[in-house]
Amino acid sequence: MIVKMLYHYFFILCYTYYIVNTIKINSSEVNQMDHTNNSCCCGEAEYFSGCLICGAPITYRAESSIQTCSICHKEQLTNAVCENGHFICDACHSYGTYAPVITTLRDSTEKDALLLLEKIMDLPSVHMHGPEHHAIVPCVLLTAFRNNGEHMDYDAALSEICKRAKQVPGGTCDYWGVCGAAAGAGIFMSVMTGSSPLHKDAWPFPQKLVSIILSRLADVGGPRCCKRTSRIAIEEAVHFYSQFCSVNIPLSSITCKYCKDNRECIQEDCPYYSE
Repeated sequence: MIVKMLYHYFFILCYTYYIVNTIKINSSEVNQMDHTNNSCCCGEAEYFSGCLICGAPITYRAESSIQTCSICHKEQLTNAVCENGHFICDACHSYGTYAPVITTLRDSTEKDALLLLEKIMDLPSVHMHGPEHHAIVPCVLLTAFRNNGEHMDYDAALSEICKRAKQVPGGTCDYWGVCGAAAGAGIFMSVMTGSSPLHKDAWPFPQKLVSIILSRLADVGGPRCCKRTSRIAIEEAVHFYSQFCSVNIPLSSITCKYCKDNRECIQEDCPYYSE
């Protein structure tokens, strides 16, 4: 009798699970976009550069306006829309990016910080530009230091870095005057030093690192390129943090393979440009 009741209960659970997941799969929101970052709401292949929907260039307006996301249909204040009027919110732009990034980093044994960055940026879910780079930079830094023997609670630090970095929106490089890659490196430094707004000794270190990165980014010039700024942030962060630890992080010489994908590539003015 008890066995029959347990079997009946198990059947109900399985059937309920099937119904719930069937409803999820057939929901209009999921039909609008396959959240693997391989297709957009139109069912077409997602564009690597420019607008995710149509591939058109993104225009950045001086004044913010309320726009409706072309994927999730939520309204949001933004400065950025494509030339055809599409707006993609940061959440939809980065949806499906973080899981493969974190999985790859957790499993990585790569000690060279720039080679690790290139491997992450090569993942299919990472776009040419986008706010995902704000989290990629500190996560790559954390992983490179771990792989070279720096002692840390890696999973706890990785989780905290992701939570903070996801709050840095796209377009901060111009609209806030603080590149998200630099802010990401600052987040890494803050977590590693245990800094807080009231921490007298650790407080200056994230500020100093970010200021060094921003100075170099400004010297190289614009317009923005998330690949270029991420590499510079990694290089400067490794040099800066290595002053305070005994770990040596290798940094390879990188030549960029994304030049043709970047409409705004500054070419010879970029330290990573390759014809």
